[in-house]
Amino acid sequence: MAGFIPPHRQQQFLKACADFFNSWLAELALLLPVSWRNALSGKQALCRLTLDAGHLKLAVEAQGRETAMGRIVSSQVPACSVRPLSQDDISALEMSIEDQALSAEQLMANIATLGSDAHGRVVLELSDDYLLIRDISLPLVSDSDIDSVLAHEIDRLSPFAKNNVCYSYEVLQKDQQAGKLKLRLVCLEKTELEILLEQCESLGLNVAQVQQRTDKTCDKAFSVASNLLPLDKRPLKEKVWNGTNQIAVALVIALLMTVLILPVWLYEKQIDALNKEVNALLDKSKVVRAKQARLVIRLDIHDALVTRKNTELEKLIILHNLTQVIPDNTWLTRVTIRGESVEIEGESDKSSDLIEKLESQEAFHQVEFASSVTRNSRTAKERFQIKMQLSNKAARLDDENSSAARVDREAQVARGRANE
Repeated sequence: MAGFIPPHRQQQFLKACADFFNSWLAELALLLPVSWRNALSGKQALCRLTLDAGHLKLAVEAQGRETAMGRIVSSQVPACSVRPLSQDDISALEMSIEDQALSAEQLMANIATLGSDAHGRVVLELSDDYLLIRDISLPLVSDSDIDSVLAHEIDRLSPFAKNNVCYSYEVLQKDQQAGKLKLRLVCLEKTELEILLEQCESLGLNVAQVQQRTDKTCDKAFSVASNLLPLDKRPLKEKVWNGTNQIAVALVIALLMTVLILPVWLYEKQIDALNKEVNALLDKSKVVRAKQARLVIRLDIHDALVTRKNTELEKLIILHNLTQVIPDNTWLTRVTIRGESVEIEGESDKSSDLIEKLESQEAFHQVEFASSVTRNSRTAKERFQIKMQLSNKAARLDDENSSAARVDREAQVARGRANE
């Protein structure tokens, strides 16, 4: 599905989704305490070093407030500056050695009071006088491919050698129609950056990010693309699965296991107690269950007999009707009754007359030969096989005969009682 959507439409959709979730999370963050909000947003404590006009200024940002810690004169000279010396440059050059030493001692004392969180987030900001800034245009590529394109083109885009330059970039515009990507390239000679990093290390500060100085009113988040610090000098990311987190996860798992297992253990104890009570009652219920089983079997047999009696005609009634119809010169060798179908086989002097006699009975209908008629050479009689269907009148005859038989039985019982 993604292959049918243009790349710029995909990026617009992803950007819109990111903006929506960022605004939603920002509203949820307002419900948290300030300390928690700063921890989640990465604004715990920031140590900011700013190099401007020959001065290296130190400030600490914590809880949205910036506190100046001091400044010293930097030995670094703006290599890319073409402007005349300002009043701050002249005052920095005229500062005495005693004042510089005093400022350095005061700055070191202030740095010693900083916490570990501020030491771990040190950002070095350079003014534009120390940087080479230019706007460039490249073919339109994805964001993940910008670094590789700049790595091949940096010696052409900057006056420094490829192995002696540090650079960062900022995306200014993406022209989808022209297929162009407009970037703001920021370059710094690597040797100058190393001198600055050595001076920061002498102050006891390990720089984690080097970037162009930004406006204080512009709350611009740090990004990897804007970091001038080489990859080999960037601090390693702290592993999420460290010892502290392992202990915390182990404790959480132990608590979860306790919460999950304890109710199960209590339920098992209750189940065992109930099983003992049930087993005690099972022996008493075995006799009742045996009687119930015998009663169910008898009821099933009774229902089967009643169902069979109600759905099937009595065989004796059918045979009685056949004996009334079949003449003396005919005998039967087989009578088959399957539900409402009856088949008879036998021999007769004239089997065609037998069809007429059977049809004259109300109990039978659809009387016909099931096979061809043959003659027995030994008895000189016709062998026949006739099939027929039982009609509803046969059921009425069955009921009448059953009623008559019941009346006869009742009469016999009455005569027996009278004789007594």
